[in-house]
Amino acid sequence: PPDIVFHTTTRLVQVNVVVHDHDGRPVGDLKKEDFSLTEKGKPQEISFFSVESLDKLPAPPAKLPPHIFSNQLAQREGAPTSVTVILLDSLNTNFVDQTYARTAVIDFLLQLKPTDHIAIMRLSGKLQMLHDYTTDASDLIKRLQESRAEMFPDGAAGSGFDLSPILGLGGSGRSQSASFIMNDRILNTLSAMTAIANHLAGVPGRKNLVWVSDGIPLAIGSIMGPPSQDQRFYTAQVQEAERALNNADVSVYAVDARGLTPPRQFSAANASPPLGRGGSRAGMSAPRAPISTRWDSMVELSDRTGGRAYRNTNDLKGAIREAIGDSEITYTLGYHPTNTEMDGKFREIKIKVDRPGVNVRYRKGYVAQAAATQDPKARQEELRNAVWSPLDATGLGVNAKVDFVDKPQPNTVQVLVQVNSSGLNLEAKDGRYTGKVDFFMVQKDDRGNQIGGGVTDTVELNLKPETYAKVVQQGLVYRKTFSKETNASIVRLVVDRKSTRLNSSHANIS
Repeated sequence: PPDIVFHTTTRLVQVNVVVHDHDGRPVGDLKKEDFSLTEKGKPQEISFFSVESLDKLPAPPAKLPPHIFSNQLAQREGAPTSVTVILLDSLNTNFVDQTYARTAVIDFLLQLKPTDHIAIMRLSGKLQMLHDYTTDASDLIKRLQESRAEMFPDGAAGSGFDLSPILGLGGSGRSQSASFIMNDRILNTLSAMTAIANHLAGVPGRKNLVWVSDGIPLAIGSIMGPPSQDQRFYTAQVQEAERALNNADVSVYAVDARGLTPPRQFSAANASPPLGRGGSRAGMSAPRAPISTRWDSMVELSDRTGGRAYRNTNDLKGAIREAIGDSEITYTLGYHPTNTEMDGKFREIKIKVDRPGVNVRYRKGYVAQAAATQDPKARQEELRNAVWSPLDATGLGVNAKVDFVDKPQPNTVQVLVQVNSSGLNLEAKDGRYTGKVDFFMVQKDDRGNQIGGGVTDTVELNLKPETYAKVVQQGLVYRKTFSKETNASIVRLVVDRKSTRLNSSHANIS
């Protein structure tokens, strides 16, 4: 008779934790037994525990051989135990505040420590990587100074927000136009957060995202008076960004770029029309209030991801240093939830430390999300959307070797891809290992414009045990050749395993 096979699925939830004493100094002598963890009030057994410290300098990173490209920071020699991304948000920040924030970042970089691994990104009309991870302060400062011309406001983005049309205080046409612009900014900002999370997913250790911004509202419209067609809430989009950040173990440290701000009642932006008869404001039938302030989003994302929010301070440099200082000593706790149902709901996590007078910071929970649907059209759409991500995704390790060959015809591009087996998660079935992997490649010019329709290929895996053993050891190897398009200088590679781990790596082939 055939063997009886039992299938089971388990989920490991990992939580990054930082602990400080009452003076703000990191606590580094805690043991597994000092921590207790609950999920929705139910105690969980901590099955994995580790502690990382930045007291040791990593070896210099190894240089990749010619024509070989990788999205795997973790596999390079000297990979840091912590990285910090500074996101300069010029899309949502007044231009005067942008200049002040950039100066503060440069002042911080002048005091960079050898253990600090910093990357600088900018969000404007698009998300840009100004400089990838480095410990070289001079390189970072040089790039910031070179990009100074790029820091000018994009249209109305740098002039500050006039929220009155969105709150229904202006004409209907003006209100609709302002609402459309704000809606676009909010969605672009949250999409950028998701892209950064995907980029950091495969990076080891603690990851900090220092978001220097004036912030975005979580809702637009008004809560008093008749409902407006422009009234919009962004709960689902915010939760999606939080889920991506938490899945990648990224903590957001929101820094208000405005520095010291006056109380709202003394702000010129909140000046009210003169009182009319009966004490009402001229031109207004009833007082109208914003649903959400821009500061709300900064607090929400920081609190939910285990970071901090800094407001009403002129010490932006100190705020950035405190955010990076949280990485000096970090603990990682892992547990298998007793509730195995993937119901798509948020599971609140609480962690306590058996030591008085300490401050514990960690992400507040996770979403128990089931596996993604396998609709073919949705999978193809995800692949094509990933092509336009401004950053490499790293949840699935990918190496690629790109060469020109003469067969089957001159000027043919050959791409040899190696996919790390740890993310494939193949299923054992009838004595074989099965799964499905999608590969998508497009060619682009120097400006990032796509040329041609791209190459899509789906590989059905049905491996014998001996073949599977080789894949585990050497990775999944895939080869593809195609003709080079005229004016193409970049090939963008996206690899997707059942749409649950979307990852990409790009290579220059000019």
